[in-house]
Amino acid sequence: MTTDEERLTVVNVVASTRVAEELDLPDIAIQLNCEYEPEQFPGVVYRVVDPKLAILMFRSGRAVCTGGKDEQNIHTGIELMIGDLRAAGITTWDIEDVEIEVQNMVATYALHYPEDYDGTDKFTGEPLADAPRKLNLNNLTFHLPFDKVEYEPEQFPGLIYRLDYPKVVCLIFGSGKMVITGARHKSEILEAVEIIKDELADLL
Repeated sequence: MTTDEERLTVVNVVASTRVAEELDLPDIAIQLNCEYEPEQFPGVVYRVVDPKLAILMFRSGRAVCTGGKDEQNIHTGIELMIGDLRAAGITTWDIEDVEIEVQNMVATYALHYPEDYDGTDKFTGEPLADAPRKLNLNNLTFHLPFDKVEYEPEQFPGLIYRLDYPKVVCLIFGSGKMVITGARHKSEILEAVEIIKDELADLL
């Protein structure tokens, strides 16, 4: 049996932190050979190769890390950055004093028919149990709370469903694929998946 967690892929974790009272960005750009174009963007872009991340550092000492696949990636990236800053003689807070807060997680999930579903494909006669599930998005708009749904196929091919709890936004596509954004923890994404599966149960 495939679990929701196995079907779920976290594609981006964005987190923020503060690593110093203040950072000298021109100095960091030179010392660490980072991208810095202040007329276009007010931060230095520090890139980590493994795990593949980009960390934006600002003069205020704040940093925003993006591209992580989980929270461990983010912690590894911030530690590497602090290590490089210190090795270059740039003052930062100790890693133990640095608080990292996840701001947003983006994940993809593919909806499948339940494992005990006894329906068959009307064209091939193949059993649909545990097969990827196509959705009629027009039909779906009538089954979801109308004040939480936006569906304008001429502007965007997916249905936008905003949940109040957990506070996330789900983009649902006719292929059965979903993109879930706005969560701060993986558990919130899994909870959203359960809610949507429940909403769809009576559509079978």
